[in-house]
Amino acid sequence: MIVIAAKGDSNMVEETGDWKWAVVVASFFVQFIICGISYSIGIFHIVFKDIFEHDHFDTSWVGSILLYVTALTSIVLRCFMSQFGYRISVMLGGVISSIGLGLGMFVTDLYQVYLTFGVITGIGFGLACTPSIMAVEQYFNHKRFQALSIVMGGIGAGIALNLCVCGAVMFPVAKGRQVRLMPLLSCLPLRNIVFHGMCIANLFWSFGSTIIYIYLPSYAMEFGTDFGTASFLISCIGMSAFTARMVFAFMGHNSALDDITSLLCSVGLGVVVTGICPLLIDDYAGQIGYCILYGFYSGYWTTFLQQASRELVGPEYIAMGNGYLSFMIALGSLLGGPAAGLLIQEETEFEYAFYLAGASLLWSSVIMLMFKYQQCGTDSYPEDHSIKEQKKPLVNHIHDEFKPSFNAMKDGDRIIVEAASSVC
Repeated sequence: MIVIAAKGDSNMVEETGDWKWAVVVASFFVQFIICGISYSIGIFHIVFKDIFEHDHFDTSWVGSILLYVTALTSIVLRCFMSQFGYRISVMLGGVISSIGLGLGMFVTDLYQVYLTFGVITGIGFGLACTPSIMAVEQYFNHKRFQALSIVMGGIGAGIALNLCVCGAVMFPVAKGRQVRLMPLLSCLPLRNIVFHGMCIANLFWSFGSTIIYIYLPSYAMEFGTDFGTASFLISCIGMSAFTARMVFAFMGHNSALDDITSLLCSVGLGVVVTGICPLLIDDYAGQIGYCILYGFYSGYWTTFLQQASRELVGPEYIAMGNGYLSFMIALGSLLGGPAAGLLIQEETEFEYAFYLAGASLLWSSVIMLMFKYQQCGTDSYPEDHSIKEQKKPLVNHIHDEFKPSFNAMKDGDRIIVEAASSVC
């Protein structure tokens, strides 16, 4: 596997003019559509369960497969994006996902929904999701954090064919950041214990989040909430998460890494969300309150994870390890729904599933904070005592015998990263 070769130009923003903001808006709506449909799997779960008359375990596989295939496809098909560019990838993703959703009109069995809504739609979403974010990376040197935060705030519902319209505005930059094929699974990040912790944190986070998104509407309806009102709860989570991302985006990336903020939002709020769900869910006002708390928690944690990851292991190695991180997210998404379904069937109580989800989310935050407050990027080879423990990313202290032929140069805003050897 060949390490990424990327080039950046300090004049990139000025050369692209105001069109870069059209790309931000388009990418925002790509995330708006994909996340809107994906995060509404709890609503689909109720509909599919009633129509096909299956239990929670069988029905939960629909949403879990959708999330799993979306995350996995975004990594596996990066070669397609590298070959054909962002515009074609996003537009083709819109066509494929709309086909998957359209075929839903002809299904007669739940297992056909696995294929149409789960696999086909997931492939389309995965093909469009990552290129839309990388297109913003291409256009922005300065204020990249704010631009990406706006894009990642795009949560809601939409029509999949609109991805084609969004992809159409993503013209390639003639003189800008040239991004070639990233390594799918580079072994180099695995040589550091910090990266293992990040993978585990992603696994627990996606596991817990999937449970909440799948079962929250069903849980609310158990207490007499009607279907339309239960559907609005997912929108409350989306609006709260969007607000949190915008707040921390314009406060600056350092705000997400502040010690007090990290403790209060990652652990303090996590403890509250874990413990109070069964206490609030029995009336609609409590349900709204829980959704607002969880949405803010979710919006902060994704922002915190992005910044903490760069601090702990460095942006170069985060890029190299994205395959592993996405795979752990996909695995957690695949297992979360069915695991909670088994628990609900065994105990006939939703609250146990939400205790499981809350504990998973809380544990993911604890893992990240444990690494953040220890020596960030400390070496994973204890026999080498010559390395001074200090706060620095993995890129600065991989053992010489394991280093690829790697060169990095910074010149103002110009960054060149290249490698010539195989690392796996």
